[in-house]
Amino acid sequence: MTTGTQQLPKMVLKAPPEGFRHDKTKNGWKLESDCGPVVGEPTLTFEEFLREGELSVPGEVILARAKEMPGAPAGQSHAERMLDQQDRIPVELRGKTLIFETVWVCPSGDRHVVVLSWRGRRWCLYFYWPGRDFGSSCRVVRLGPDTEGDGASK
Repeated sequence: MTTGTQQLPKMVLKAPPEGFRHDKTKNGWKLESDCGPVVGEPTLTFEEFLREGELSVPGEVILARAKEMPGAPAGQSHAERMLDQQDRIPVELRGKTLIFETVWVCPSGDRHVVVLSWRGRRWCLYFYWPGRDFGSSCRVVRLGPDTEGDGASK
């Protein structure tokens, strides 16, 4: 992971309702892994994942590297709550793709990760195939180490 003197932004996430708004099980998808619902008002961090000399890596590599990062995983519930609070997402993240550690499997068997992507005027939630490459414009979203009630992967 790239280390440097640049301080990455953080965000405190306000408490949400329960459940997924974008519940893919209604379309025949299966939830492979998720960190559970948002607990309290966690502080989110936005972590770089590229190592020196890398321009991009596949999403599967990012998911493996995320396990080594500080804090606990952030998942789809966190992404959906961020959509509800778009005005609070740090402006410095505009133009970035934010990767969450929720993994869905579609009916054809392909795996997908949850991402938020800036689309010029607003943030949008997508389900990306983790076999694709992700570069320096992407960040892994994690729960800050100071967050109480960190979720555990299921």
